[in-house]
Amino acid sequence: MKAILVIGHGSRSIKAKEEFETVVKMMEEKTHLPVIGAHMELCLPSIPEALETLISENPEINEIKTVPLFLFEGIHIRQDIPEILEEMREKYPKIEFKFGRPIGAEPMLADILISRSEEI
Repeated sequence: MKAILVIGHGSRSIKAKEEFETVVKMMEEKTHLPVIGAHMELCLPSIPEALETLISENPEINEIKTVPLFLFEGIHIRQDIPEILEEMREKYPKIEFKFGRPIGAEPMLADILISRSEEI
């Protein structure tokens, strides 16, 4: 069984955390796969905590696709998250951990920003 881990940066803002959780729920509704969110810092759950929950609630998982809800490739994407995922691979050798790329320069992102500028 496959599952998805969504990683956000984390924020002290309650509104930011609520919106992150809304995106995670929307993904789960659209994919019908187990989806859980985690944060790099500033709020919970952390990546290891979220993975522990995901795996304990879904023991049949054999592949976890990790997608960052980050715009661009920075130190968290290049170093921090891969190091955490490597630790989880060692702890759960029967689960394949895959890591996707950040959102990046996507045409849809430009469309969203144009739409936001028109709202002003």
